[in-house]
Amino acid sequence: MLNAGLIFIYSIWLQGQMSDLVILKKNPELIADFVADPGKIPAAYHELRVSYWERQFGDVKREFLEVFSDQLTEQELKEIDEIYHVRNMIGHAHVSGGRDYMLYRPSNSRKETEILAALNIKSIPDQADPMIIMLPFGEPEVFKSLSEKIEHLDQVCFARLAASLRVPHGRIR
Repeated sequence: MLNAGLIFIYSIWLQGQMSDLVILKKNPELIADFVADPGKIPAAYHELRVSYWERQFGDVKREFLEVFSDQLTEQELKEIDEIYHVRNMIGHAHVSGGRDYMLYRPSNSRKETEILAALNIKSIPDQADPMIIMLPFGEPEVFKSLSEKIEHLDQVCFARLAASLRVPHGRIR
C-alpha cells in the first residue's frame, strides 16, 4: 500500500508542475516576476496557481495537452495518460489491509476501454463487465516502471518545457 501512496503523491506533484507550466505558457507576462525572486510567489501568479489546485487531474491534463501537445513525444503522451489512469484507479480502488494489491472496477465500458489501452492490459474472456483490475503495487517491477515514468516526465519532459519558457525547472518543482 505504501507504493500506491507514493505513486499517488507523485502524481499530485506532476499535476502541480503541469499546472505551473500551463500558467506560465498562457501568461508569459508573469514569468519575469516569478523567476526574479525564488523566495516569493507573485500575487497574480498565486491566484492562478490556487485556482489550478482546485481542478481535477483530468482537467489539468487536457489543458496541458492543448497547450503543449506539439512539444511532447509519443512516449511522453503515453506516460502522462498512464499516470492519469493509475492515479484515478488508486483514488477509486477497493483497499484491504490483508492484501498487497488493490482492486479497481471502471465505472463503465468506455472507461474500461481507455484504461485497457493506456495500460496495455488484455481483457479476459468471461470477466465481469466492466472488468475488475488488480493493481499490484506491491510488486517491485510494477512500482519501478511507474517510478521511472514519473521520473522521466519530471526530469526530461517538464525540465525541457520549463527551459523553453526560460523558467528554471527547480522553480516549479
